[in-house]
Amino acid sequence: MKHVFIVNPTAGKGNGVAYIPMIESYFAKNGGEYVIEQTEYVRHATELASKYTAEDDVIVYSVGGDGTAKEVLDGINPGVTMCVVPGGTGNDFYKSVDKGIIKKEDVLVSLIEGENVMIDTGLMNGKERFMNITSFGLDADINVYACDYVKKELNIPGNLVYAYSAFKVGLHPQTFKTDIEIDGQHYTKNSVIAVVTNGAYYGGMFNPAPEASLTDGYFDICLVNGPVKTLRLIQLILKYSKGKHVGQPEVMILKGKKVSMKFDRKVNLQIDGENTSTTEATFEIIPQSLSLRVPKNRKVR
Repeated sequence: MKHVFIVNPTAGKGNGVAYIPMIESYFAKNGGEYVIEQTEYVRHATELASKYTAEDDVIVYSVGGDGTAKEVLDGINPGVTMCVVPGGTGNDFYKSVDKGIIKKEDVLVSLIEGENVMIDTGLMNGKERFMNITSFGLDADINVYACDYVKKELNIPGNLVYAYSAFKVGLHPQTFKTDIEIDGQHYTKNSVIAVVTNGAYYGGMFNPAPEASLTDGYFDICLVNGPVKTLRLIQLILKYSKGKHVGQPEVMILKGKKVSMKFDRKVNLQIDGENTSTTEATFEIIPQSLSLRVPKNRKVR
């Protein structure tokens, strides 16, 4: 077994590269074949991951944030096991894998010595794979603001980047009309946020679908409908961050395997931390489609 570590040196203000000496130390003590590759440009992680096939008997580790993991996922070939080492700002996907280990050294060892499980992945527009969450509207606006401004211009601790951005952008919410079809059922809503989830966490702190599972063969869909006044939105965001928004009158939680959405205007979209914009999108869950390395005896959500 060969261990391939794809490290994003810019992730989490150095959180990714901090693992390199720990990786070297582990294999110096325990033996084993490994290689460390550092990314040098956008999509480089995809290129590096795509070099390996099932015949190579490897585990490909994404060492960085959720955006790095998305790039590695895009390059993973069928039958290759992937592992996400939390080295970013929010490390949202990893929270659905394990929330019990804090120290980097312990995280690394638990993953190298872990076990493989099969998880679901999502497919957007028939081509874009994702493991965690795709969202539209206010929360995507928050992610754009966090990535394009706060992370680059402000000296704010990593765990507060998204919280700061949420309250900064959240003062000016905009609704959009959403025509949504979920497994043949139609809904039309004026939304502030629309989320299609495989995992349970995103944005550094938010928990849009507390019952979401990486292994149940379904998406969880969360709609926060508007218009919503600023004070009420702040209340909802606080609940949303803790998964306590379920049952609120503005919130709909649904499940489905195939989802299509159309919007009345172009809205911001984030897919596992990567930002773009669109007027429509389709989603399909691909059950048990990715072998994922996780710590032993951890119950993957």
